[in-house]
Amino acid sequence: MRSFRIVIAGHGTLPAALLATAELICGQIPDLAAVGLEPTETPDHYADGLRAAIGHDHRPVLVLCDLLGGTPFNMASAIARRSPRVVCIAGANLAMVVEAALAAGTLDDALVERLIEVGRGGIVETERHRARRVS
Repeated sequence: MRSFRIVIAGHGTLPAALLATAELICGQIPDLAAVGLEPTETPDHYADGLRAAIGHDHRPVLVLCDLLGGTPFNMASAIARRSPRVVCIAGANLAMVVEAALAAGTLDDALVERLIEVGRGGIVETERHRARRVS
């Protein structure tokens, strides 16, 4: 059983869509929240929603962000710098969300590396019916 919470952070409806699609594949996923940045929202207001999704119960939290350098990532990484229980990864894709949701155990360096590997491994370019990994 997974011992950590997952928060998907990103722009617009992408986080909600990633959550809904992951649940289509996995079934209902406990302790997974999506926080989308709306066009009219300020960074401070978004950070408040992100902190609420992360919670204050001292459990470890994995924040999967859509885009390196975007407001959701910047806010999540600022929170992670102040809280060692929060791990933030940018460049999230559906494969990473599913892998994290199905992970057993703790949020440790090995899991973070596996999630990054799964995310990268799912990016391929097809050329005449053969897949070429993009690195």
